[in-house]
Amino acid sequence: MNRAELATAARTSVGYVQKLEQGHADNPSPTVVDRLADALGSVSVERQHLHDLAGAQRGDQAEPGRRQEVTSVQREAADGLHPSLAAYVDEGWNVLYSNAEYRRVFRRITEVGNVLTWFFYMPESKAVMVEWEYEARLTVAWLRALMARRPGNPMFAEVLDMLSRSTEFVRMWELQEVILGRHKPHFLVHDLDRGREVELLAQVYPSPDPSQEMQLYLGIPAR
Repeated sequence: MNRAELATAARTSVGYVQKLEQGHADNPSPTVVDRLADALGSVSVERQHLHDLAGAQRGDQAEPGRRQEVTSVQREAADGLHPSLAAYVDEGWNVLYSNAEYRRVFRRITEVGNVLTWFFYMPESKAVMVEWEYEARLTVAWLRALMARRPGNPMFAEVLDMLSRSTEFVRMWELQEVILGRHKPHFLVHDLDRGREVELLAQVYPSPDPSQEMQLYLGIPAR
């Protein structure tokens, strides 16, 4: 679809579409964003990403986040979820707290303290993750979606700077994929201690406390 066709389908002008492409359009309304998404045939995640980007231009995003603190109650809850793998992770994929099973299976992840850093700088990640390429791309695309929601958060700049030296990360980042959530509920890991492959059900629970920009990630062993 060319620029003129997109403008016609979205009921706007070619000039406005050009400004949007160049990042010079001010305050695109939700209605215009929806029309553009419809014209582009966007799926729900892509539509939400467009709204997140438009919201950033309108200035209606939340203030940049701060380092999150995991409470003692949350730590006890994560520890009590054994044999499931449990960890509290913030929007920059920093591991704020994890239970013993998470640390055991995702070997050395707490040494680097960040899921993406573990994927791209720790060789153990490729030994553990059966579908390493798929899971790494998913995590990168998920990061891009989260960044659109918190464009002013300096944490993201730190994460990108940290990862910029990885050619594999740069390759995946340049794909410009946007994903928010998993399409496949299960994933496979190699349990290096026990010498076997394990299927895990992935579940994600946002913190019910709006002041905590973190999520609880679970890997539940399939029965």
